[in-house]
This record gives sequence, C-alpha cells and structure tokens, in this order.
Amino acid sequence: MLIEILIILLSISFSVFISAFLTCGIGLHYWLPFVLLIPGYIVGLIVMWIILSLFALPFNKNKFYDKPSKWALFWLQEALKYIKFHAHIKLNIEGNMPLGNEKFLLVCNHRSKFDPMILSALYGYKYSLAFISKPTNFKIPIGGRLMAGSSYLAIDRYDKLKSLNTMGDAAQLINKNYASVGVFPEGTRSDNNQMGPFHEGVFNIAKKANCPIVITSFMGTEKIKDNFPFKKSCVTLKIIEVLYPNDYQDKIAKEISDYCFQKMDESLTDK
Repeated sequence: MLIEILIILLSISFSVFISAFLTCGIGLHYWLPFVLLIPGYIVGLIVMWIILSLFALPFNKNKFYDKPSKWALFWLQEALKYIKFHAHIKLNIEGNMPLGNEKFLLVCNHRSKFDPMILSALYGYKYSLAFISKPTNFKIPIGGRLMAGSSYLAIDRYDKLKSLNTMGDAAQLINKNYASVGVFPEGTRSDNNQMGPFHEGVFNIAKKANCPIVITSFMGTEKIKDNFPFKKSCVTLKIIEVLYPNDYQDKIAKEISDYCFQKMDESLTDK
C-alpha cells in the first residue's frame, strides 16, 4: 500500500532529523527517534495530504471527463486502499471478476458509504471503474477532484433529462472501452438488511453499450461505520454472475432489473 509506505518513510525521516537536531552537540539519544514516531506519522500524513492535493489539482471537480486519467485512477485507488486498511476491513471475496480488457456495467446492492470505496480500492485502476455518484460526493476535498478525473459521473436524481444524459455518458464510457461503470440500482443506501426497489433505468446503460453486466452483492459493510476505526469489520463481496449481451438482448430494462434483484436477494439470504 503505497500511501502508507510513503507516510511511514516520511515519519521515520522526520523522527531521525528532529532527533539529530535536538541532540546536536550533546550526542544522539537512540530512544528519541522512537518517541517521535507518532508525531512523525502525523507530520507524514499532513505532508502526504498536501502532495495528494497537488496531484488532484489539475482535475476540475465540476467537469465530466469523457476519458479517465490513469493518474487520477491510480491515486484515487491508493487513497481508498489507505482508508480501507485503517477501517480494519477483513474482506472475503466469493467469485471472480471477468478477465480481459472488455469494459462492463457493475451493479451492487447498497448498504454503506464504504461500498464504492471498497470496490474502487479493489478494481478502480485495473478496470478503470467509475461510479455514478450523487453531486455532493464531488465536494469531498481531494477525493472529489480525483473522482472527476477518474470519469465518475454526477447524477441529478431530481431532473429526469439530466439523469438520462448521465446514463448516456456512462454508456459512452463503456462503449468506447474507456471505463467500466459501477451503479447501485437502489439509488440510495438501504436502512436494513432488505434491499430497496431498483431504479430499472440504470440497466439501459448496458443495453446502450452492449456490454456485460457484473452482478455483485455486499454483506457486512453497514457495520463499518460503527466499528470504524478501531474494531475489525468482516465484509463479504459476492461476484454472483456475469450477464453477457446475448443473455439479455431480448429483455427490457425492467426484466433485467428484476433478474438482478432476484440474484442479489438470493445471495444475501444464502448463508
């Protein structure tokens, strides 16, 4: 995990430098660098925050990038790996993601704000995975700019025309083989263990792009917010099935939505 390694190196450098400065002329106390490791880590974290801010600066969080930047994808994934690590998430993955360079639509149930973070930390760079997200998420410092640069799409759920345009942009990302797109068909986080109704329109993205649909589900992510940052959270990600265009080309969006809902629901009740 690159960011954690860089922070530790900065921490060690700070500790050794300050120790040498404080003991200049009176001999180095070998225990002092160890005492300074904790404040050194905080300094390293601040320096890394500044560096990430500079890395994110070229990207306008209010702009849609029709081709993701590998630079933005890489640093966004590394930042989310850092968060995932310190959230003490023990992740169990069942199933395999599709191989090859073909881009796809990923659909998943939504239990926690950590859902897209975990998926991006796992697959963001490899599959150029961009999520459809609410506009307020683009206001997150550093993260909002890196999300924009990674071709994340903001959706206005209260404006039907803008929503349709967003779906069209998502289909273009996949169709041009620029990025895979992740969506949560419920549209918002569920408050209990039961999935909310799906917004069937998101499945038109796959029909327009003529791409595979990767059906996934999460279990346990709703516990992370209560356990963060000190307790371990056990999370299961199930990669249930991959639907290829031949599997759904004769179906309307509602039928695809119902099928995916059924598969996710079965995976959540299957112990």
